[in-house]
Amino acid sequence: IQSMIPEIAELTVFFSMFVTVNLLRHNPTVKAESKSSSFDEMSYGFLGYPVSQAADITFCKASVVPVGDDQLPHLELTRKIVRRFNELYKPVFTEPMALLSETPRLIGTDGNAKMSKSLGNTITLDSSAEEVTRIIKKAVTDPARLHKHDPGHPEICPIFAYHRAFLPLESADIRESCMHGKIGCAACKERITAGLEQIFIPMRERRAYYAARPKLVDEILASGTQYTRCIARETMNEVREAMNLNYFDLPMKTYLEGVN
Repeated sequence: IQSMIPEIAELTVFFSMFVTVNLLRHNPTVKAESKSSSFDEMSYGFLGYPVSQAADITFCKASVVPVGDDQLPHLELTRKIVRRFNELYKPVFTEPMALLSETPRLIGTDGNAKMSKSLGNTITLDSSAEEVTRIIKKAVTDPARLHKHDPGHPEICPIFAYHRAFLPLESADIRESCMHGKIGCAACKERITAGLEQIFIPMRERRAYYAARPKLVDEILASGTQYTRCIARETMNEVREAMNLNYFDLPMKTYLEGVN
């Protein structure tokens, strides 16, 4: 639980000294989120979120980070911060490398942007079978296709993007049938709905198992948090030592003599 790892907040403060406001303002994700949210003014926390992400990545000395291509600017900022810290003080951190996801970025069900909870155009992993069916039925398809036998344009259709991501073995057949007007949008939606259902069934079963055992979930979270705090403490001890901030690690007599 991130909020129970105060070392991340401490490291965020240190890292914030290495990043200019101008650099943060030009982060593509920050710019896009600010525009879509119509923020007149950005709070310090919102603008500095990429710095917090850098602390998330580095406090446990991650060397590889799985990301989508839209997160690459965040990771590059992390790499810059790590290089700056290591140059100024000592090599405490490793420059993390990106492990790009092979799954294409999913278009939202409204067809206008990537899936985003804030935009309400998502299919959540905890959706029921009925919810998935309802969402897919309402989802946007090829806007240029008016009739069932019209030639389709799968490359601009969100539903085909889902086929390609989740039913790759069938996607070539779907693409060919769509382009030649051999399958209608309704039938195409039924096939992806059935495919998603097969993916979601084991997820729902596992979720139900833990939902029925809240104490077990608490124990897992507590254990994971305790283990993570141990790692965080070790890292921050190294950071404070490198920055000469470990005052009270010195014997008290030596410390007081230094003050006098």
